[in-house]
Formats: sequence, C-alpha cells, structure tokens
Amino acid sequence: MGTMDAFVETVTEEAQLSMSCACGGCHPTATFYRDDPLYERHEDRLAEGPCCCGRFFVVGHDAAAAQARADGLAERRRGDGMAPHGYLLRHQQVKLPWGTVVAVVSADLPQDA
Repeated sequence: MGTMDAFVETVTEEAQLSMSCACGGCHPTATFYRDDPLYERHEDRLAEGPCCCGRFFVVGHDAAAAQARADGLAERRRGDGMAPHGYLLRHQQVKLPWGTVVAVVSADLPQDA
C-alpha cells in the first residue's frame, strides 16, 4: 500500500482581481469564478469593479464578454453623470491562479475633459 501524503489539490475556487485606481485611495475589485466563468450561477455585476470617481474595470472569460460588460457599465455610469466625456478603454489579459487567462477592460477618464 502506498503512502498517504497530503497535497494541495485546489488553489482556490475564485479569484479576486483588483485595481489601484488613479483617484488615490480606492481599490475596486471584481470576482472571477473558476467553475463559473460565464457567470451562469453568479451575479454578472461581480465581474465589475467600479470606483467612486467613475473609473472602473471589468473581467470576462474572453475579450468579447469583457467588452460587453465594459459597454454596459460605461452606459450606466454615464447615465449617473460620472463620465460625461466618455472613457478611455484599455484591454489586457490576466492569468488567474489556476492558469486560465481572462480578459480585463479598464476604463479611465479622459485627462483633458
């Protein structure tokens, strides 16, 4: 019979992505689920990290999903009067603890507005 060694089987079931916002002290976060990348069992807004100043970032299992979330949140924030001059969007990829690469879209406010 073999030995019964303990080992780490799962790193985590969720990853909390965060952004250090340009406004200073805020630290918005978004949660990404290992077994639910399409947010079929979780609230879609958990994929959004809005900041009090109007900036935000969103996550998605691919670029199209992240862009759709960014468009939706940008529209809501503009409707709230937070970004009357629109956003500067930046696309990036982040590797999660379990190896999956996800899409992130961050939205900054234009400097000259």
